[in-house]
Amino acid sequence: MTRNERIHALGYCRSCLNETYGLKLKQEDVLVYEFLGQCMKCGNTRHIVHRVKKYKIWKLMSSRKLGNEC
Repeated sequence: MTRNERIHALGYCRSCLNETYGLKLKQEDVLVYEFLGQCMKCGNTRHIVHRVKKYKIWKLMSSRKLGNEC
């Protein structure tokens, strides 16, 4: 499973991803679903991250919690 597939499966909002995995993703670094959804971590209704943009994937390299795959 790639990191983007893992992020997609988590169903987290961007702020929960940053908090849980120690990332520094900005709004322009990620693609989110058009509709609002319930974050699986905080439970709030927010934009859920679908994946990290192609040229921003390097920001995931700092997180060991997401795994070593790319």
